[in-house]
Amino acid sequence: MKKKAKLITIILSCIAFIAIAGYLVIGDPVIFMNNQKLENSFKSFEGDTIKLNEAVPFDWDIVYTFEPYASKESIEEIVGFKSAYIKENNINEGMVHLLFVKDKKVVASVLGYSANLGYSLSFSQKIEFNDNAVFTASNSDGVINLIHAK
Repeated sequence: MKKKAKLITIILSCIAFIAIAGYLVIGDPVIFMNNQKLENSFKSFEGDTIKLNEAVPFDWDIVYTFEPYASKESIEEIVGFKSAYIKENNINEGMVHLLFVKDKKVVASVLGYSANLGYSLSFSQKIEFNDNAVFTASNSDGVINLIHAK
C-alpha cells in the first residue's frame, strides 16, 4: 500500500513539474494557443480584403499596436491595466507588436518580425472589435501584409 501511495506521489509530482516547466517556457497556454491560431488564420488568408473580426479566431475587445522601444510602463498606461503578459518592444524597428485584450485581460500578445511570423498588421494605435475593421491584404515574399483600410 505504501509503494502505491509513493508511486502516485511521484507521478503527481512529475506532472506538476512538467506543467510548471511548460508554463515557464511558453507562458500562459491560452495566450500561446491564441497566438498560434492568429498566425494560422492570417497565413492561410487569400484575397484582397479581410475583416479583422472574422479573421481573429478568439474573443477580443481591443487590439493595440505600439511604436518601437515602447516601455512596458507606457504600454500599461495606454491599455489601462498591468499584466505579466505585456511585453516592451526594446529590440528593433520593423517588429510586429500586437496586444489583444478581452475584459481588461491579455488574450494574445505578439512581438516578432513579420518575416518570422508570416504576417504584419498595420494600423494606428488601437482598433476596437465594434469598429468592424477592414484591412487590405497583399502577399510579399511569403508575408501577408494587412493594412487598415480607414
